[in-house]
Amino acid sequence: MEAVAYVRERGFEPSEIERDEHGFVYLVFSPLPDSQCRTLAQALPIHLSAKIGFAMNGAPPFTTPDQNDR
Repeated sequence: MEAVAYVRERGFEPSEIERDEHGFVYLVFSPLPDSQCRTLAQALPIHLSAKIGFAMNGAPPFTTPDQNDR
């Protein structure tokens, strides 16, 4: 709940909260424009051992054009 409160304070609301069989919690967010992905990544609570992963269509965010060709 601390992680949810942390991202809410920064203007992001998880669309789903999932927990796996090992007790790991996953915050799932609705699709965002590329321009907001960096802001969301910065809003995630790294101090709570957050790991960040993005699922998207097209090129991943935060890359240079030559990295997109790989």
